[in-house]
Amino acid sequence: MPFAVLPRWCGPSIAFVAAGVLGGLGYALYAPATYTASAFVLVVDEVGPDRSGPAALSFAQLYGRLAPLEETLRYSALPLPDAPPGSTREHVRASTSPDTPVIRLAGSGRTPRDAAAFANGAADALVRYGTSHRADTGVRVALMGRAAPPPAPSSPNLPLGVAVGTASGVLLAGLSAAVLSTQRRRRRPDGGRADAREVSAGQSPAERVEAEVGS
Repeated sequence: MPFAVLPRWCGPSIAFVAAGVLGGLGYALYAPATYTASAFVLVVDEVGPDRSGPAALSFAQLYGRLAPLEETLRYSALPLPDAPPGSTREHVRASTSPDTPVIRLAGSGRTPRDAAAFANGAADALVRYGTSHRADTGVRVALMGRAAPPPAPSSPNLPLGVAVGTASGVLLAGLSAAVLSTQRRRRRPDGGRADAREVSAGQSPAERVEAEVGS
């Protein structure tokens, strides 16, 4: 019997790994799809006799934090997809660079059209918001690139879902094996010699003789 000599913790460990793989696969196959589209805006200095600039980089960081707010999104002249009150911010993410005054506005939605609409609406809102404060800030906010409906969903990702599930299963398997091994050592005063007897029990008489001679 080839499985007779396997440690007792192999069964639970294999079950944990299999459960992790199946869980990750099930999530990747049946979780609702989410699409992501990105628009870009650029903050430009207005250098003049009364301007000490450059301030574009600093204001880009500030506008990146203001972009997802409901108060900023109200400046958009483009219609935003329907969303529950107060949840529009969950569909817009802004990211900035420490080196360039460019703001990336990522819109997410259940359909490609909704994702692009959220991104373009946020970009239009930020341009209009920046224009309304242009005299005070000394910088201009311009649209750099519009978002297009994405051809494929950004999540769930099948390889990533299976990988995460497998990693979780392996982690749980390792923890369970360590716990079971510790418990067995505590119950048996002879420690590792009991494991050796279990292995030899699955061997033939000739194999046991060879093992004793070799030791």
